[in-house]
Amino acid sequence: MQSLRNVALVILLIVLALLAYWPSALALWSFWELNPYVGGHGPLVAAISLALILHSRHALATTPLHPSRAGAACLLVGSLLWVIFWRAAIQELHMLLLPLICILVVLAAFGRGAAAICAFPFAYLYFAEPPWHVLISPMQTLTIRTVGVLAPALDMPVTIAGNLLYFPRGVTFEVTPLCSGVNFLVVGLAVAALIGELQRASLRRRAALLASMGLLSVISNWVRVLVIIVAGYTSGMHNVLVTRGHVLFGWVLFALVMLGFAVVVRRERPAEPASPNLLGIGEPWLRGGAIAVGLLIAAPLLARVMPSALSTKPGSLTLYLPAAPSGWQGPLAATDPGWKPEFIGAHSEWHAAYRDPESGLVELIAIGYARQQQNAKLVSERNSLLGTGELTAAGAGSAERRQSPQFEILASDPQGRRFLVWTIYDIDGRRFTTPFLSQLWYGLRSLAGAPYSVLFAYRTACKPTCEAARARLAAFEQNVARDVAVTRGPS
Repeated sequence: MQSLRNVALVILLIVLALLAYWPSALALWSFWELNPYVGGHGPLVAAISLALILHSRHALATTPLHPSRAGAACLLVGSLLWVIFWRAAIQELHMLLLPLICILVVLAAFGRGAAAICAFPFAYLYFAEPPWHVLISPMQTLTIRTVGVLAPALDMPVTIAGNLLYFPRGVTFEVTPLCSGVNFLVVGLAVAALIGELQRASLRRRAALLASMGLLSVISNWVRVLVIIVAGYTSGMHNVLVTRGHVLFGWVLFALVMLGFAVVVRRERPAEPASPNLLGIGEPWLRGGAIAVGLLIAAPLLARVMPSALSTKPGSLTLYLPAAPSGWQGPLAATDPGWKPEFIGAHSEWHAAYRDPESGLVELIAIGYARQQQNAKLVSERNSLLGTGELTAAGAGSAERRQSPQFEILASDPQGRRFLVWTIYDIDGRRFTTPFLSQLWYGLRSLAGAPYSVLFAYRTACKPTCEAARARLAAFEQNVARDVAVTRGPS
């Protein structure tokens, strides 16, 4: 049982990390549960990570435990970054920090030797993190283009329109995100990385294993899609692979590929040390371990306690609209029902309008949050500035100006009218064009209280042209928008 002592200490640190940073642990579990396509393998990856730590018990038992000051400093920085990302409600970033924090707390408490042994098991969790979904769209496009090249070689002429593949005899296939093969790629890379670790392979061999398995994963997905298309094309869309078995078929095919890969790259298992030289418990690592645990829990604890102590409950927000300057009219009531933004969580929303000297109308919408959190924030995939009304986006980009840059959206409605929309973020009086930077600043400012956050959006019609609309918005920014402000009322 003595051989399990050091590994038990590491597991204790993991448990403390999961408890201290439970928002990340909970978000990661929710991602695995709610996104089975790219996260369904998450619990298995976590189980493998734990098994790898237990598998390393002999190495941990023979490793001197010396606390690391550099590790403690890195842990402090990592914890503070986690707090900023958490307070900014940038969920993917604070989730990404969780495995790294686990490595850093082991480094701080037990030193480089123990951290090096535990680095791979913790890093292995990145195969179950959300950022892999960014590959879905490019791999989906790559699959469509591959089918477009290979299908005619199989005597199946194809016409491609977006994600749709049109074949003769009225046969149509849609290449959905599920056809991208990202799930096969991530699982394949995880298998290759695990094989490399169990073989104690060199970095060069590990890179070769990852590259070859990645290529096989992509090719096997192309084969899967082509086989399903051939089956559907030749059977008039009545083959079982098309009607209900395409997902199972994909995993069976991929399992055969992984099994063949494992057989080809197999090597003899490295021998474990016969009788580990167990280390006695000493004062230095006890003191270092206590310091590491203190650093581990200090930042999340202060993040919950300090803002409440430094500020009162946030009050309601009030929008201040300046009187129109000479030649302008307003503020006026905005009555266009076609612009209906959608934002999650409890927030304030204001609509107003101004007319310029040439009678060009500029509409203003402000969306404000007295306090942001994960399910109530300005920057979210669930938010829509154009909303559920008649507007649809036709393009976006930056409108650079000397005074300040603006993010510009080109929108259109069913009547064929086009509009320019400029947006700017206001975080407690400081303005940002980039949503990500505004959220980071919110995270920093929230350490000292509850800053308000507002999105200002200005819209005008492309009359007579979009260049004229751009000039109108620039004039509105200079004469009116710079004086539009939000204030916080009493709680």
